[in-house]
Amino acid sequence: MQLDCQAMTGTIYNCPNLSECLDNSPLNRREAIRLYFLNQGIKPEDIRINGRPSQDNNFLDSPCLSSSSFTYNFDSETRDRIIFGTPIAWEDAMGGVQRFHDLTREKLQQLISHGFANPADSQNFSPTIGDFFEFAQRQGNKGFEFILEGYVISPERRDYRVSIDSLFYRGICSTELIFDFQEFVNEPDELEIEPNYLRAWWD
Repeated sequence: MQLDCQAMTGTIYNCPNLSECLDNSPLNRREAIRLYFLNQGIKPEDIRINGRPSQDNNFLDSPCLSSSSFTYNFDSETRDRIIFGTPIAWEDAMGGVQRFHDLTREKLQQLISHGFANPADSQNFSPTIGDFFEFAQRQGNKGFEFILEGYVISPERRDYRVSIDSLFYRGICSTELIFDFQEFVNEPDELEIEPNYLRAWWD
């Protein structure tokens, strides 16, 4: 038996997916998600949000990585091999920018460990690179492999860096995974939540 959206929110909506539910609902996101899943017939005791686990010996806690005086490793050829599998011909890259679409958490760990990505950097209002890694690591330990997207800047530019502006997951999305994802991304510029696909992007 479905719940009465009008009784809960004052308005009737027939939302085909969670993304539209979040767009339409006047409730806060946590409560909107909970009510959406109740409306899908999921038992209240199965709808839960796990707290963020503590992580021992997390390499991101190293002062040399979290310092605001981060010093980039300018070995761009090695950086680009990690990301793209091959060096980039930067003289042919328009504007000195090259996007990537399939960065794994293992590759991101290499970029951070070798000083190619500053874990304290963020794309405007996105999570930091360190936050992206920690989230992908936690979810990977549960069997959910997120992929990261973003761009790299040419070593010939003064703003040489790696930036991450998107993450996505393809596969069966459990209720817990959707909760964790929604809590992590908060309010990105673009959000897609489907039964087999999750994506968030920041401008």
